[in-house]
Amino acid sequence: MPRRRVVAAFLIQFAAIYGLLIMPWPGWRNAYGSFFRQMAGATFARANGPTIVRFRPAENPPRPEIDTEILLASRADLDAAGRGPVRILGLDSRGVGWVPSALLLALAGATPLPWSRRWRVLFAGTLLVHGYLLALVASYLWNQSCGLTPVSFLPFWAPLGEFLEETFVNQLGPSFAVPTMIWLLVILAMERPSFFRERFGR
Repeated sequence: MPRRRVVAAFLIQFAAIYGLLIMPWPGWRNAYGSFFRQMAGATFARANGPTIVRFRPAENPPRPEIDTEILLASRADLDAAGRGPVRILGLDSRGVGWVPSALLLALAGATPLPWSRRWRVLFAGTLLVHGYLLALVASYLWNQSCGLTPVSFLPFWAPLGEFLEETFVNQLGPSFAVPTMIWLLVILAMERPSFFRERFGR
């Protein structure tokens, strides 16, 4: 197939897949938000340690897109009855989680490879994207707890914590840049280094 047609087919398939995935399907936001909270909770919520971490659906969000609340509390501040000050953080699971996941799925699904190899790219890319999402949540918790959780073995440095939160939690750019970079790296790792030149180049 001429390379122009390969590029055109890739762009059309990518746009179609991404458009279908990113559409506000009824019930999908709640379903993905529940999955996101379960994944993050299984990783970071814990019964022991200096900090209590809980994930739950947002009850009175400050903005409509905030669908996930994270409860942070220091055990040192709790009284004998287990009561004490709690910090409530908000997250938009769609913006920070589903947008990069959908982008990776669309890129992998449109990649001009046989489906047997396309599935490998999809699987590896999805694992890496979810690793990125957990790192994003970890940086958010690390900054908001001043280093207490989930990586208390690292010394806390406020400028670094603020930079990580502002860049990866508050900004939308990484939700597009990171999955694109992951897709490129997975392709380069699984295919020949000349893959893009052979398929898309002149």
